[in-house]
Amino acid sequence: MGSEDKANLLRVLINCAEKAANIARTCRANEQLLSLLVQEKSEGEANERFEHDFKTLADVLIQETIKHEVGAVFPEMKDAILGEESPNFTNKLGESVTVAVGACESDTTACLEAVLSGHESAASALADEVHRVVNFESGTLGDIPELPEELDYANLGIWIDPIDATAEYISGDTMFTNFPGITSTGLDCVTVLIGVYERDTGIPVIGVVAQPFGNKLDEHVYSSSMFWGICLPSLQAHNCNFEARDEHRQLAIFSSSEQSDILQRFLDLGYEFAFSAGAGHKALKVITREVEVYLLSKGSTFKWDTCAPQAILRALGGDVFDYGASVAELKTVPLKYLMQDSGSDWKRNATGIIAVRNVDAMEVLLAKLAEQ
Repeated sequence: MGSEDKANLLRVLINCAEKAANIARTCRANEQLLSLLVQEKSEGEANERFEHDFKTLADVLIQETIKHEVGAVFPEMKDAILGEESPNFTNKLGESVTVAVGACESDTTACLEAVLSGHESAASALADEVHRVVNFESGTLGDIPELPEELDYANLGIWIDPIDATAEYISGDTMFTNFPGITSTGLDCVTVLIGVYERDTGIPVIGVVAQPFGNKLDEHVYSSSMFWGICLPSLQAHNCNFEARDEHRQLAIFSSSEQSDILQRFLDLGYEFAFSAGAGHKALKVITREVEVYLLSKGSTFKWDTCAPQAILRALGGDVFDYGASVAELKTVPLKYLMQDSGSDWKRNATGIIAVRNVDAMEVLLAKLAEQ
């Protein structure tokens, strides 16, 4: 395929994110179907912050669908498309089944029937969404730019978080904070995260974040909110032009488990703060200028949580930094995505993260956070 005929990677990722959102909504719309799809994660996969963690077939199916679609259009990227979930399920009969997207809808249906232990209608409905042609259009999407001809696709990798805030996705219970537009829990916290990074430098360069339940159209009927950004040496673009909430107020957002001494330091700097679920959701609040800072001091996020929002923030002049390294060195240390040969801990942002849209604010913030 010549460069003039090359599909636009950003457009492909946006359509993948919308297909993911369709799958998520299809699963969530039917309580019986949702109950079929939930499988508790194995001990090795579980997030240590939660007593119970879950993977759903929706998670795995979205991940494998994105890998299938991007790999088909950009085969040179196929081996570097990584996600949060293992594709292996154990069905109710105790059989081990690997979720895979087939060459046609009937193949995918057969695979899903094996996972769902014979629930043919559910398997068929999901396979229909997997193989549906999607072309997302929205007045908020903006103009999709042409990518540079010199872009080396063989040097690009992808991190996918198919459904971030899975617990919120399953429960659906919404709680509001004291700040308009920011929810503490609920479907609003659910995001699909697709981040592209350079394999040689580890720098994130393209990000797509979708909220499958971003716009409520009717009872149990939703459409997506879609955010994207590109930060390449020869191209910076995004669709994230938002006005700041209030220049006289500083707002930070945290996990409800954040350390009290860190919260106190933000109070000392004049920040107000909100608590909310979902790493992708909290980073998105920085992107949309509803908060100035998202900080997590614990190592409970992973590369799939941060790659997409970091790429968007870089396009906006912001970034996501390594909390522990930045405080220790009193300088900003951006997260990177260099792959390791062995072990699983390299996937973890082990010493926490700080996401900001205004990098200039980091000097004062780091000095305060580094106080003994």
